[in-house]
Amino acid sequence: MNQSVSRESLLQVIDKYKSVPFVHNGRSMDGLDCLGFVVLFYKEFGIYIPDSDGSAIGERWFRDDPERYIRGIKALDGEDVGMEQLQPLDLVYFTLRRHIINHTGIMISKNEFVHMFPKKGLMISQFDLFWKIRFRGGKRLV
Repeated sequence: MNQSVSRESLLQVIDKYKSVPFVHNGRSMDGLDCLGFVVLFYKEFGIYIPDSDGSAIGERWFRDDPERYIRGIKALDGEDVGMEQLQPLDLVYFTLRRHIINHTGIMISKNEFVHMFPKKGLMISQFDLFWKIRFRGGKRLV
C-alpha cells in the first residue's frame, strides 16, 4: 500500500461522497462526474489537478475531440504505471466508448478503485475482467 495513506483514511474520504449524485461536468458536492470526483478526492490528500482544460466540456465531447481526456491525463505530472504496479491513490483510466478514453477512477487497494459512474453515482469496483479489458493506463501522482 502507498506508504503515505491508510485504508481507513481512504474509506473516510470515500464516505463523504456516497450521497453525491453523478452530474455531467459536476464539480461540487451537489453533483460530480468522474473527473470532478477525482479532482475533489485528490484535494483531500493534498494533490491538486486541474478540473478542466479551460474549454467547456459538452456531453458529446468524445465525438468532437476523442483525444481530449487522454491529453489532460498525459499532461499531469506523475509517473505512468501499468496494471501490475497499481497501488492506492494511483489514477486509473479506461475506455468505455468506442476505444475513447473517457473514464477515470482512483485505486484504493491492489484490486479495487473508486469512481463516479453515470446513473449509479459513487462506486467501489473490483478491478475485474470487465475493467481490465477497458484499462488504458495508470498515473502515480504522489
